[in-house]
Amino acid sequence: MKVEFIEDAELFASASRTIFDTRTDSEQRTEWLSHRTNSIGGSEIGMIAGFSNYGSALTVYNDKLGLARRFEGNIHTKFGNRMESNIREWVQDDFLESEGIELKTFEYPFMMVDKECNYFSANIDGLGLLKDNWTYRENKDTGEIWQIPKDEYFGLEIKTGSEFLKRMWEGDDIPDSYYLQVMWYMMITGLKYFMIIYLLGKEIKWKVIPRCESDIEAIRQLGKDFWNNNILAKVPPDVTGIKKETEQIIEQQTLKDESEIAISDDKLQKYNEISEQIKKLETEKEILKQNIFLEMQNSKKGFSEDGFFKVNRFEVNKETIDTKLLKEKYPNTYKEVIKNKSNFINMRISKIKKEGN
Repeated sequence: MKVEFIEDAELFASASRTIFDTRTDSEQRTEWLSHRTNSIGGSEIGMIAGFSNYGSALTVYNDKLGLARRFEGNIHTKFGNRMESNIREWVQDDFLESEGIELKTFEYPFMMVDKECNYFSANIDGLGLLKDNWTYRENKDTGEIWQIPKDEYFGLEIKTGSEFLKRMWEGDDIPDSYYLQVMWYMMITGLKYFMIIYLLGKEIKWKVIPRCESDIEAIRQLGKDFWNNNILAKVPPDVTGIKKETEQIIEQQTLKDESEIAISDDKLQKYNEISEQIKKLETEKEILKQNIFLEMQNSKKGFSEDGFFKVNRFEVNKETIDTKLLKEKYPNTYKEVIKNKSNFINMRISKIKKEGN
């Protein structure tokens, strides 16, 4: 079933203002990126809230102020963008087959900003309409049901992922960052429901997230605080420990200054102590693994006496390449197959030897 465009740029005029038709942008999406730089988008609110492994309030801050290289996509985002239009079309047939109700999906190509806070933006993956009321969830104990009424628009958010990510989507749960993303979109559009459609491997599935006013109010305040207290004030948020933050901190430094800096709050000592604790725990972990293997003898499977855990053992074959030998014998091939060079900053902490000790 063909997917049509909704051309009504004022569809959500009660809650937002349309600023841009994404179809008019160039292949580099220069205008879209410009608007994103000057606003908080749905994919960023989860980072600001601390629910993403791919970014944080600090990385969003660096992105908005141009303090680090902006993310330009990778093979996963490229695949997701390519698949989006197909999934939007395919889900119509899959939904009819699964639920017995006709689902009509649409593209909505307009970028919107919140009427009150023009630094809140949304660019949704599409809209859906059902030809009949659909009960997407039912509590058999209480009799409570959750429905999307027929002929009422709801938002679409499309995700793609590997089959290895199935655990993230088990039961009624969705990843926290995706939940906040669709709440953000409902805040800006005024929509009451969002359907997250996700492709895992070769299978398309969907889950519905209903509007929650208390959560919307919370992320609205979070967005205001971040914009006013960090972006406008140019005060960086605290670090949270994710790898992306470390990469951006290193990116902003040159390591050309030979002067010595006094490090505050015993950070060096604490770092050293934690490193020693990790070594000790790794040893304890390895001892436990060895004792588990000894108890299992030749068996592939086992379980704990209380019945809460099970263990499976399997062989893994891993091949490695002697890069030194490859470079020496086949230098031209080495240059062709090397993917990229990565520089990293290593840190070694040692005690200062003082006189008399």
